Amino acid sequence: MRRSKRILLMIVLGICSISMQHLTANTPEDAIGFWKTVDEKANFTTSIMAVYRYEDKLYGRVIVSYDEKTGALLETHRNPYQRIETIPSRPLLLAVDIFWDLGREKERWRNGYVLDPRSGRRYTCDCWVKDKTLILRGRFGPFGLNSIFFPAEIHDFPPGYTPPDLDHMTPNIPL
Repeated sequence: MRRSKRILLMIVLGICSISMQHLTANTPEDAIGFWKTVDEKANFTTSIMAVYRYEDKLYGRVIVSYDEKTGALLETHRNPYQRIETIPSRPLLLAVDIFWDLGREKERWRNGYVLDPRSGRRYTCDCWVKDKTLILRGRFGPFGLNSIFFPAEIHDFPPGYTPPDLDHMTPNIPL
């Protein structure tokens, strides 16, 4: 009887272990939220991005921008002023999506587009969450570059700032 209890306990613990692994695994929905870029040398936030889903596609838009040299607040999506000069229509940087149209495929978002605002070039991209970081991979043929984003926390936002409601964001693709 004692041995059967031990075996039953081992089975229950094994099932619980498998269930816990499933609960902590990254899913495509983990990408939805607010993410920041960080200057690793100076250790301050340089931007905050809202990642949202619209009609089963994933989109990302910068909503807060800080000076990359000092970390001082430059603008928010409520009062944008910087323009993307490399695109003929000169859209406001914080008014357009930086990546768009990524479709869900298993554990990742794939086959979307990402804009490099400095060059105005558009690349194909994929996106996923790994170890609590958001990875956005822009591709040009067989080559690619990963951008890493970290979860944005309350103290990363400007004082008094209210982030947008992700459920009510709609795409604005830069043309």
